[in-house]
Amino acid sequence: MRNLYNKVDNAKNFSYLELIKSDIAIRLGFDNFPKEDYIWINLEKLVVNCLQPIRNHFGPIRVLSGYRCQLLNVAIGSSINSNHIYGQAVDFEPLDNSVKLIDVLNWICDNLDFRELIAEYFNKNGWIHIVYRENCNNKILKLKDRNHNYSIVNIDDLNKLYK
Repeated sequence: MRNLYNKVDNAKNFSYLELIKSDIAIRLGFDNFPKEDYIWINLEKLVVNCLQPIRNHFGPIRVLSGYRCQLLNVAIGSSINSNHIYGQAVDFEPLDNSVKLIDVLNWICDNLDFRELIAEYFNKNGWIHIVYRENCNNKILKLKDRNHNYSIVNIDDLNKLYK
């Protein structure tokens, strides 16, 4: 059992609470507290290997969505196989509006291991979805459009669109 107000070991800027908090789950009365220890372990690996290095480089980031129970995932229209339900995915954005999402994507591609990186709704008010799965990080980069369509892209494609 994790104390929600504690910081994640080796990730001084992230608490367990911000990785599982969901206003939608609260409104709908869902228990969004992971019961399985492997989910907590996955969240810790994701934070230590991805979020904390991003925070160290770009400054504060806001976790928009971390762990989601299956009920919450279905309620928001997400996949029943989403990496969020395993504690392996986080959606985030930089708090500093001068930090461009495309610059964050470039840095992640150059410096971090990840399984999947999705540029979500980059045209307006977008965010980044990152998946970390230990020993299974094959660096797939995707673009998600306003119609919820995904395209596998490379960083050069995204730079042409958003730089």
